[in-house]
Amino acid sequence: MKKDYEVLIVGGGPAGLTAGMTLGRLSRTALLCDDNRPRNYPSTHVNNFPSRDGIHPGEWRNATRKDLEKYKTIETKTASVLSAEKFEKGFLAKLSTGEMVQAQKLVLAYGVLDSLPSIFGFNELWGKSIFHCPYCHGYEVRGSKLGFVTNHPMAFHALPMIFDLASELTLFTNGKSVYSVEQLDILKRNKVELIETKIRKLEYHGELLKTVVLEDGKTKDLPYLFFFPNEPFRFKSQIGELLGCEKNDFGFYKVNERGGTSVSGVYACGDNMNMAHSVLLAAASGATAGASVVWELLNEKLKSR
Repeated sequence: MKKDYEVLIVGGGPAGLTAGMTLGRLSRTALLCDDNRPRNYPSTHVNNFPSRDGIHPGEWRNATRKDLEKYKTIETKTASVLSAEKFEKGFLAKLSTGEMVQAQKLVLAYGVLDSLPSIFGFNELWGKSIFHCPYCHGYEVRGSKLGFVTNHPMAFHALPMIFDLASELTLFTNGKSVYSVEQLDILKRNKVELIETKIRKLEYHGELLKTVVLEDGKTKDLPYLFFFPNEPFRFKSQIGELLGCEKNDFGFYKVNERGGTSVSGVYACGDNMNMAHSVLLAAASGATAGASVVWELLNEKLKSR
C-alpha cells in the first residue's frame, strides 16, 4: 500500500518537529517519521531556549508533538525511513513498517551520531558530567575546574569560552598533540595545563565525574569535562547520501540559505547541515526549511494552473 504526501520529514527532533509545524501552518500534507533516537537523550536539560530554559528534552519533545496535533494535515509515525528514490514527480520512500510513501519534497531532519572515545566511563557520563556545548551547559558548571578532551585545531574555537568558564582548565589531547607552536604558546601564557598522556578511564560516582586516570597512573580530579566531537560527523540516516546530496569537509550537507541541498526537492535542517548544534538553532533551521518547502510547493502549484 502506498500513501501520498506533499512532504516527507525524516527525523522528529527539534528541526523536524518545527519543519512539520511550519508546513502545518500553511496546510501542507506531510508525514514525519521518527525512530526515537534523540541526540540529547542523555541530557536532563535544554538550555538557552527562551521560555523553556532548563526544560527536560523529553518534556520539550512531547509538548511540541502535542502542539502538532492541531495541524490535521501533519501525520507522525514511529518509523525509520530505510530508503528513498527520486523520480520525475518526487520521491518514493520505504519505511521500516513496510509501508511505501510517495512525497513531492523531502526534508532531512535527522541528527548526528556522537562518536565518543572508547574510554571507560565516557558513555556513562555523556550529557551528565561531560558536555559538548558551552552554551548548553556552561552556565551550570561555571567557576569549576574543567577539562577539555580534544586534539583538533578547530577546538580553539571553543577553547576561549571554556577557559572563561573554568577556575582552572586542563586540556587532554589523549595522545601526541597536533597543535601549532602559536596555539601551544596560547595555552602556556594562559596557564592551561596540557596533558598528552592517554586517558585510561574515568572514575565516577552515579552521574558525577570524580577523577581522570591516565595511562601512566597519574590522576586529575575534575568534576566536569567538555569534549570536541570527532569529524567527519556521522548521521543517524544515510538517506541524503543515497540520494546524492553533497557534503562539505566537516561531513555536513551543503545547503543554500533556504536549506536546499544539492539535490532538487531535498532540504536539510538541524545538526546535519552546520556545526552550530543546539535545540534552538535546530528548530530555527527547521522553520527555514519548512517555509522554503511551502513556498516551492505553492509556487509550483500556481505555475501549473
